Amino acid sequence: MLYQCSKEEREFLDKYDASKYERPSVTTDIVVFTLDDLDRLSILMIKRGQFPYKDRWALPGGFLHTGKESVDDCARRELMEETGIEEAFFSQLYTFGAPDRDPRTTVISVAYMALIPKHRLQICAGDDAKEAGIFQIKYDVDGMQFSNEKMTIRESDLAFDHANVIRMAIFRLRNRIDYEDDAFSLLKDTEEFTISELKKIHETIKNKSLDLPNFRKSFLRDYVKSGKVQELDKTIVSKGKPAKLYKLTGGDAS
Repeated sequence: MLYQCSKEEREFLDKYDASKYERPSVTTDIVVFTLDDLDRLSILMIKRGQFPYKDRWALPGGFLHTGKESVDDCARRELMEETGIEEAFFSQLYTFGAPDRDPRTTVISVAYMALIPKHRLQICAGDDAKEAGIFQIKYDVDGMQFSNEKMTIRESDLAFDHANVIRMAIFRLRNRIDYEDDAFSLLKDTEEFTISELKKIHETIKNKSLDLPNFRKSFLRDYVKSGKVQELDKTIVSKGKPAKLYKLTGGDAS
């Protein structure tokens, strides 16, 4: 419903001087999680083509078009520009607003997480980026590293405070995975998948092995019985044994 203000309020708004208050810039940054060809947890990053942090690697993102779009719309626009994807799992992560996080001015960033299977990504560098690429997340004594077949980047080499953004996104994802349906967004095919495929995604995100019988029990209880997942009358051979196939239906839990 369109807000209807009184005559007195309209007079106040007409005289209101927004320049009396500081107006920081607003951006969105997106942590795009995916799995590489060896099913390792990876993220999309872009190489900046402009100052500040020219030639440093960073998360995809950009400035809000003030008065023309919401922060959610801004993030979706940036995701489309960098990945070619309009619809994907999308969740607001956190708002980062340290006064020194951007050397240009005070810039508040609303960070998001997206989960996208690699085969859906159409990676392309945006207007202010030189390159874009998928990097596996690794850990050593100095913290996180980001590697692909071409290079390895340390977290201290990233632009802005993006190492902190990525670290928080990983922490949030690992905590969500046990009670949200996030893992389904990384399946290669939601129309046909095995319990082992879904278990592997959980293990990759949590960075630890899981007991298959316990995982199967939870899967059948939480997803098959609830109607979110349907068992298909089909099997495939996995590690020399027949494995049942399932389909994500998206049904509500009963």
